[in-house]
Amino acid sequence: MLTRILTGLVGVPIVVWLLHSGGMLFNAAIFVLAAIGWLEFYNMAKNKGYNVFYFSSGIMTLVLVGSLMYLDDSIYTLYSLPLFLVVTIIAILLEGLHKHCKGHLVENVGLSVMAVLYIGILFFHFGLLRQLPFEPVVIGSFVLEGGECFFWLIMLGTWASDTFAYFVGCAIGKRKLCPNVSPNKSVEGAAAGFIGCLAVMVYLGVKVLDMEIAQAAALGLCVAVFAPLGDLVESILKRSFGVKDSGKIFPGHGGVLDRCDSLLFAIPLGYYVLVFSVLLTKTH
Repeated sequence: MLTRILTGLVGVPIVVWLLHSGGMLFNAAIFVLAAIGWLEFYNMAKNKGYNVFYFSSGIMTLVLVGSLMYLDDSIYTLYSLPLFLVVTIIAILLEGLHKHCKGHLVENVGLSVMAVLYIGILFFHFGLLRQLPFEPVVIGSFVLEGGECFFWLIMLGTWASDTFAYFVGCAIGKRKLCPNVSPNKSVEGAAAGFIGCLAVMVYLGVKVLDMEIAQAAALGLCVAVFAPLGDLVESILKRSFGVKDSGKIFPGHGGVLDRCDSLLFAIPLGYYVLVFSVLLTKTH
C-alpha cells in the first residue's frame, strides 16, 4: 500500500503538468505510454507462445500515435484513420505470410491486429481529446483549454467509478459481478461506481464547465458504463495470457495497461460523445 501511495504522490503532479502543457509534450507522453503498452501486450502474448509482429503491428502503432505530434488538426487526422487501417492490416497479413512457417499464423495475425486496435487506436484518441478546439474555461484564477477540461472530466469520472466501486464493494459487496474474470468485483460495488461516476460528472460538467445537463449526462453515462468494462476486458486479457499484471513500470500499480485500462474505453468513447453532441447542438 505504501508503494502505491508513493507512486501516486509522484505520478499525479506529472500527469497534471503534462495534461496542462498539452501540445508536443503531452503527445510525446502518450507516445511513450503507447510504446510501453504495446511492449506489455507483446510480452503477455509471448508468455503463451504467441508472436505479436514487431514490424507491422509495433511500428504501425507507433506511427499512428506519433502522428499526433505533427498533425494539429484532429479532424484531418481522424479522416486519415481508414487509410491507416487498410495499410496496417495488409502489412500484418504480409508479415504473417512471411512468418507462416513458424506456426500459430492465425493467432499471431489476430493478436497483431488486436494490438494496433487496442493500443494504437485507443491511445490515439487521448491526443484527439486533448486537442479538441473547444472554448477555454475559466476556473478561479486558472484558464484551461477546452480539451484539457474535458480530459480532466473523463479522468475524474473514471477515478470516481473506481473509488466508489472499491470502497462500497469492500464494505457491503456480497454478490460477485464476474467471478471468472475479476473475483473481487461485486454487483454492489459496480452499482456504486456507476452512480458515483454519473453524479460526479454531471455535477462538474454542469456547475464547473457550464455544459447542458443532457450533454453532461450523456458523457457521464458513457464513462460510467464503459470505464469498468475496460477494466474487465484488461482483466480477462491478463487471465487469458496467464499473467498477474501487464507490466511493472509503476511500482505497486502494475503496467501501463493496468493503469490505463478504464481510460482506454472511456476516453475514445467520451471523445465521440462530445464531438457528436456539439454537432447536434449546431444543427438545431
